[in-house]
Amino acid sequence: MNLKGLRLFRYVVATGSLSEASDRLNLSPSAASRLLTQLERQLSLSLFSRSRRNLELTEEGALFYQQISNTLDGIDEIPVIARDIRSRTRNWLSVVTAAPLANGLVVPTIARLRREGVEMQCTVHVESRFEIESKVAARGYNMGLISLPVENEIIPIDIMPILRSRLCVLMPAGHPLEREGEVDIEQFAAQPLVSLAAGQRWRDRLEEVMGTAGLRPDIAFETGSTMVTVEMARQGLGLTLIDAMVMTPTTMQGMALRPLAGEHWITYASVHAKGPRAELAEVFLDGIAAHVEARRAAEPGIAESVYLI
Repeated sequence: MNLKGLRLFRYVVATGSLSEASDRLNLSPSAASRLLTQLERQLSLSLFSRSRRNLELTEEGALFYQQISNTLDGIDEIPVIARDIRSRTRNWLSVVTAAPLANGLVVPTIARLRREGVEMQCTVHVESRFEIESKVAARGYNMGLISLPVENEIIPIDIMPILRSRLCVLMPAGHPLEREGEVDIEQFAAQPLVSLAAGQRWRDRLEEVMGTAGLRPDIAFETGSTMVTVEMARQGLGLTLIDAMVMTPTTMQGMALRPLAGEHWITYASVHAKGPRAELAEVFLDGIAAHVEARRAAEPGIAESVYLI
């Protein structure tokens, strides 16, 4: 369908004059007349009566205009929409991740970049693991942040490991284990624990750690939210397994983290659709690196528990 012909039709209806409508589109009257004839042929409709000097809408033409008037109005918005999309492509980033990483890594990075004067807008979405991987692959988001390994290895995405974070035991400040430099698995297993429900990633990590030591976790309370788990630990309902990068300075108030003895680490990665990446994605990854290094410098307690890859 010829958009220029539709715009001409709209202007003829609005002005009642082929000459004025053709002027608006920088067409000669003869070229405009041919364009209208071509449009009528494409539509198999007679839009105007040519029995008089001025063009007048036929009944078919009037019904057609009524049916598509909103569409015709929108045609003039296409350049504006395209301009907005170009601007959004350059200045807008969409990130998808899990809630703990959104709070502990994504939002602080956005705040840091804004303080540094980076011109950007960002949408932060929280999805399940499978949704993160599949929607990033389909370019539903510019990038995702996940812990490895990926959940579905057949989904075609680029995976970029960005940091490693040591598994730690989270406890209320003043807990007897706070005096320890590291918490042995046996010490941890002797405590009541709070955890995510079975089948969720942090629960799987807890059971794997315990299983390697031939132990079973004593789960006192479980929930479906990592942040609820943190609050349960804060209230003294039990200890939990977590890592420093999902704990912000605010959520650490009244809490203590101690590394779990042994080499127990999580690798976090950014995931991207195959092909070219959004320009802001690289800026954002640099911002993450700067945020992690700033936390390591400011919080000696996590300096040995987090490092960039």
